[in-house]
Amino acid sequence: MNVLASSPPRPLPTKQPPGLRALLGAVAVVAVLTAVVALWWPRSSVVAVHRQPADVVYADGHSHVAVLRHVRAPIAALRLADDASVAEDHYVLVLGSDPAGAYGHMVRLDAGTATDAERLTVVWTPEGAEITYGSGHRLFVPAALFTGGR
Repeated sequence: MNVLASSPPRPLPTKQPPGLRALLGAVAVVAVLTAVVALWWPRSSVVAVHRQPADVVYADGHSHVAVLRHVRAPIAALRLADDASVAEDHYVLVLGSDPAGAYGHMVRLDAGTATDAERLTVVWTPEGAEITYGSGHRLFVPAALFTGGR
């Protein structure tokens, strides 16, 4: 008895729709660009929080803070701009009522002043906040700039 084993029929090749390859390529490009932007997006961390003392009261009635944030902006390392103020590593002091320092009156400090920035002190007065750096440099921010929801 001669039995021939038959193999299963081969599936016919399917054709991709004409625009599918271009669509997949575009999706891949968008995914790569999104990943690059996410990796290079500036990141910040809170270094110090200086709280307004209870004996100093401002007209808006809120409690205020001065939040020192360290910002790392890796995209600036590409030096796409000739602007010297675009530093990849800097500090921001945010004065306002947000305890996280996400919004308020911002004072930028370059990373070259890192030791000064991390040793700063804030003296709260009814007129505003006096910031003193470790080097002795002083900056006064009037209360009108960080009160009233700013």
